[in-house]
Amino acid sequence: MATERRLTSVGEPLRLAPEDRATNLVDLVHRSVLRHGPKVALTWKAGRRRRARDAAEPGASGWRSVSFDELWRWVERVAHAFDAWGMRPGDRVVIVSRSRPEWLVADLAALSLGAVTCPVYHAERDQRIGFILGNTGARFAIVETEQLARRVRAAGEGRPLEKVAVFDPPGEQSEGVTAFEELVAAVDGVGDDWPREWEARWRGLTREDVATVVHTSGTTDDPKGAILSHGNLVAVCESSPQALPFLESDIAMSVLPLSHIAERAGGQFVPLGIGASVTFAEPIIERWPQNLVEVRPTAMVTIPQFFSKMYRRLVDAVEAGPAWRRPVFAWATGLGVQRYANHLAGRRDSPWLRLQLWFAGRLVFRPLKQRVGGRLRFFLCGAAPLNPEIGELFYAMDMLILEAYGLTETASAICMNTPANFRFGTVGTPFAEMEIRLDAETGEVLIRGPQVFQGYLNLPDETAQALDADGWFHTGDVGELDAEGRLTITDRIKNILVLQNGKKVMPGPMENALGASPFIEQCVILGDHHVQTGVLVVPDAAYLATWAAKHGVAGGDLATLAADPAVVDLIEAEVRRLLGDFPAWERPRRVAVLPRPFTEEDDELSLTRKPKRRVIVEHFPEEVSRLWEGEQPGP
Repeated sequence: MATERRLTSVGEPLRLAPEDRATNLVDLVHRSVLRHGPKVALTWKAGRRRRARDAAEPGASGWRSVSFDELWRWVERVAHAFDAWGMRPGDRVVIVSRSRPEWLVADLAALSLGAVTCPVYHAERDQRIGFILGNTGARFAIVETEQLARRVRAAGEGRPLEKVAVFDPPGEQSEGVTAFEELVAAVDGVGDDWPREWEARWRGLTREDVATVVHTSGTTDDPKGAILSHGNLVAVCESSPQALPFLESDIAMSVLPLSHIAERAGGQFVPLGIGASVTFAEPIIERWPQNLVEVRPTAMVTIPQFFSKMYRRLVDAVEAGPAWRRPVFAWATGLGVQRYANHLAGRRDSPWLRLQLWFAGRLVFRPLKQRVGGRLRFFLCGAAPLNPEIGELFYAMDMLILEAYGLTETASAICMNTPANFRFGTVGTPFAEMEIRLDAETGEVLIRGPQVFQGYLNLPDETAQALDADGWFHTGDVGELDAEGRLTITDRIKNILVLQNGKKVMPGPMENALGASPFIEQCVILGDHHVQTGVLVVPDAAYLATWAAKHGVAGGDLATLAADPAVVDLIEAEVRRLLGDFPAWERPRRVAVLPRPFTEEDDELSLTRKPKRRVIVEHFPEEVSRLWEGEQPGP
């Protein structure tokens, strides 16, 4: 008899006494200040960033830090400066910068005055910056550099932007642009009554007050601004520790942009609310491996591409080494499969398996663990599905990858795998007080609970479509629930392809399968209103170059290699190999190899590096047309 499909999953009650619940985000951080005053709160690399006042001496290279007490005094002074600047409750403040301690301080200072912060990705296109400025009616902008200040001012021409402050001291200061440190220094030692006045202000904020407007990256030129309250974000900080094994002693490495709600909530407010420390990685991605070795973090929020690159580097090192390394690596990887199988079956590892894992750790895993500092207990991973093989390998190394799921509209993650209850490929069970329901017909994921946003800024019709009368947020994602209530995201409703014969294809699972190939860096499956699907593939340039050298294929840049018939045959073979288990009518009929990767600069990727199909189709018309050459109309 067929098993009835599960349609609901409900989080457990919140285990937190009423007196321990913060009334707003500033109160959340202040409680940690009272508990952990002298403890290190923030750490960053000196040289690129100016120090916090009262922190370590400037000028020297290396890592610098501030305690919770010093962080609080820093926020207090910046709030005083913002007040003197004219910032008032309800004012909209855009922050345009890469992640750095001043970003967090400016955010908290503005929030403490009742202002609404509106983050903007530092590499965002000018058109979208201008739209966000106009949509929010921002009066103030806090930006990283003088160059960004000029871009923001130009993008905001004709809009109510009044004042701009710059984190990095400008060489030639433009009119109307103030250096952030000069703004703060102007109020040093002014007004003994300010601490009491300021405390009265931030203590007066409630959970219902708007904290931030975060614009979704989307696939259109005009993103939607999700309105999030203090309560939405505080709810994340209250419920996620029940699922996430965060400790006060943890050091969280911050690598994702703070303009994205996942990093701002999960990578900043959650650890600071617990009393853990946050370390900012340098802004250059090539420096992250060295940062990990220097800082030796214990926790990290990141995306699947991070693990894919680490896995590929490890495989490269194995293949480039002595011949004996390959069978040893295969043996060690197999141990991860056994350990994971034991976890799923609910049985303990045998003494023999534990002994083998110990030897594997000494022979194989130790070098990789040292590359991430050697102390990482877990990763929190979202934005896209994780390759289960990678999850199993990291699990064998005692570095657990916990997949999570959430959206901007839900103030970050609303469900997560836990160390006691995880299954790779799923995104776990709901946080405390959160509910998940699947639409019985479409499979759309609906969410209800204290993390759900208040609506879209200036878009009442879109708000009404997204939030129904019963408080359910319609995510647009398609999912499934297993018997334990764990959610699996299978695709986006808008991504579902309808073929000419009316059959529906979900490209997401096939795209995820193709991601397992070392030769495929990015891909997008198309086929709406066509007889069969086709796939655009961006090869991995490094792997392709190595393969070409071994097989006598003429080298060159990615565009040259992508046009070589041997390379096309290789990619087509990978597609056939990895998609062989999918139904024939779903599998791509043709493959087009692209001459360059999708980029954020060309607006082809979202902030979480998800390909934007519509934009990609517009940018690669020749390759797309080749997918359908000679296609005959269906019946």
